[in-house]
Amino acid sequence: MTVPMSVQENIRRLDSQGVAVREIARRLGVSRASVAKYAGQEDFSPALPAPVARPGASVLTGFEHIIEGWLGEDQRRNRKQRHTAKRIFDRLVDEHGYTATYSPVQRFVRKWTVRNRHVTIAR
Repeated sequence: MTVPMSVQENIRRLDSQGVAVREIARRLGVSRASVAKYAGQEDFSPALPAPVARPGASVLTGFEHIIEGWLGEDQRRNRKQRHTAKRIFDRLVDEHGYTATYSPVQRFVRKWTVRNRHVTIAR
């Protein structure tokens, strides 16, 4: 059960005056646990909901293996000759009929790069 804000304010006021938890609970007609909870609570802002991953298929479904192939080949190339996320997006649009936006490509490339950062391939 939620304690009304007016009662919460009274709990904090009485607690700041040094009134015992049992006495506050008796005076206000709430449990000692509620008094302890609201007397010790400093931030009364509601908790933000946890971010939830969106379900469903990615717009990149079917293109992942193509992108991974390009990025895998790039590991054998000099740094300046590797694909950027923008170049991968442009190639997907031009060569494979990709119709979605750039952002999913950018996120995929970033995740792939982090996963494969320390993989070294002999030249």
